Amino acid sequence: MAVESTIQDSVLSFLNSIPGCVAENVSGNANQSGRADINGCYKGRCFKIELKSRDTGYKPTKKQLLYLKRWKSAGAIAAVCYSLDEVKEVLGIE
Repeated sequence: MAVESTIQDSVLSFLNSIPGCVAENVSGNANQSGRADINGCYKGRCFKIELKSRDTGYKPTKKQLLYLKRWKSAGAIAAVCYSLDEVKEVLGIE
């Protein structure tokens, strides 16, 4: 079972190992409700990633989707991802 924290750990480790990429965990604080789990920048492009696990059936909340929509309309890469492979695809990393 791939819980979100396991996915998040692997995504953060992978992203921070790439030259030109910085990523940080944003989840876990009541004041940050609705924000994406991972914020970062890759080659000068801001990204916001909300991580979910298909195994748990969790879906993004309306508040999370609105948050991602606002960032996307401002030019950031913003997405809900269910795996490291999806994160790589969204960011254009092979």
